[in-house]
Amino acid sequence: MMKAIYGETTAHPDIAGSLNNIGNRWSDLGDKRKAIRYYEQSLKMRKAIYGETTAHPDIAGSLNNIGACWSDLGDKRKAIRYHEQSQKMMKAIYGETTPHPDIASSLNSIGNRWSGLGDQKKAIGYHEQALKMKKAIYGETTAHPDIAGSLNNIGYCWSDLGDKRKALSYYEQSVKMMKAIYGSAHPSVVKIQNNIRKCRNALRD
Repeated sequence: MMKAIYGETTAHPDIAGSLNNIGNRWSDLGDKRKAIRYYEQSLKMRKAIYGETTAHPDIAGSLNNIGACWSDLGDKRKAIRYHEQSQKMMKAIYGETTPHPDIASSLNSIGNRWSGLGDQKKAIGYHEQALKMKKAIYGETTAHPDIAGSLNNIGYCWSDLGDKRKALSYYEQSVKMMKAIYGSAHPSVVKIQNNIRKCRNALRD
């Protein structure tokens, strides 16, 4: 319909947005390769609209989406390359040192990819940057799901590195925050409590 309105080969934000949305649906259905094809069409069109080297939130979003799909397909290094392009663009848009939710999310994604590759030290570096930024955005003592998520991620990395005490410290901060937000029965709370139990068992051995 949109191509009929704007032209079959016309680069238009609405068409690019529609391609991105179709990519989202295929991603939700688990067909990451098909999702990537739509995301890449959307990315190409957005670059044609805004400029090949222009820093634009929609281009950064497309790069991030492609990175997430490559991660799900198991190619963490390719995912990191896309996430890093997205992060660089977002810093150019919002400011190199400006705390922004999209930048924090990008840092979190890169941390998760490095964790998936087994480089927990590098992952912790990114997760700590994300945590610091999220606290700057939402408040140092605010209970927020994104802050709790970062605390949990750091806990996981330390646990994988064998430092169960340090992991426990982060998990306990995370679960306390999650309980304050969702209550004790939430799946996220149960999952973190399971992580805490594993750490305590390891420390007893």
